[in-house]
Amino acid sequence: MAAFQEFAEAVLVPIQLFLAMLGMGATLTVGDFLKVFAQPKGLAVGVTIQWVAVPALAAAFIALFGLSPGWAVGLVLVAAVPGGATSNLFTFLGRGNVPLSIAVTTVTTLACIGVIPLLLQILAAPYLPEGFVFPTLRILREIGLYLFLPLALGMVIRRFAPARSEALSRWSIRGSVLAILVIATSSLGSGRIRLQEYGWGPPLVVLGFLATLTVVAPLLVRLAGHDDRDATAIGIEAVVRNVGIGLLLLRFFFPDDPVANGHILFTCLFYSGASGAFALPLLFRGRAKAQAEEAGEAGEAGESGSTT
Repeated sequence: MAAFQEFAEAVLVPIQLFLAMLGMGATLTVGDFLKVFAQPKGLAVGVTIQWVAVPALAAAFIALFGLSPGWAVGLVLVAAVPGGATSNLFTFLGRGNVPLSIAVTTVTTLACIGVIPLLLQILAAPYLPEGFVFPTLRILREIGLYLFLPLALGMVIRRFAPARSEALSRWSIRGSVLAILVIATSSLGSGRIRLQEYGWGPPLVVLGFLATLTVVAPLLVRLAGHDDRDATAIGIEAVVRNVGIGLLLLRFFFPDDPVANGHILFTCLFYSGASGAFALPLLFRGRAKAQAEEAGEAGEAGESGSTT
């Protein structure tokens, strides 16, 4: 099983990330990038929450609970990666601002090639082994290969074969989810994730981090003067993250310490599995708010018609 786990990390993790980004790219057009400039304030709020608020919250949890190096690096890694492609789907189902969701996902994904190494050096350096050197160039190369290339390929397919892009996106995302499940299963069977030794502490910290994100992210959006549709989009974006990038970078940390490496792996996989459940309240609240607004507008239109 250990050999299969090595195969999963070396082969399936890059495939999972490639499929996820290909699926997202197949939903994007050049027009989606142009929308970024049409709503700069909402984009600025979303990016600030992703790059400042979420990592700061992770640092606060690490300090509050005194996490050991493996758990600390795992939480920082989760906080450093951008939002995932699934966040756009959740935003659509929650009647949120889909163009804003796509804009934040796209910008943070494109910029993560430089932001992730920076955040890791700022937040994770104290928890890494003595003498650890960030393989920045290799990280940049792999992020570029497994993010930029499939994203661009998906967009090209959307541009020149739009009839096939929807199916491509759907099956790519499904393949990505399947790969995550295989990676998680192989990790459990390899012995690197020792659930019986971890206890409830680490999972509860991750759940607490997720619960806080679910409350704080949309609250910050509203405090910045944005409406419920923006709050739904950016809130979901903060919760549903592209953990596949974290899995891709996992092998750079604690290569000679399987226990600490197992802590990072568990944090990434557990967060990935739990984040969808925490996005659902934001989704349902967004739908309820949108339906209430539509009902109010319909009522006002009816009253206006009856008085004329």
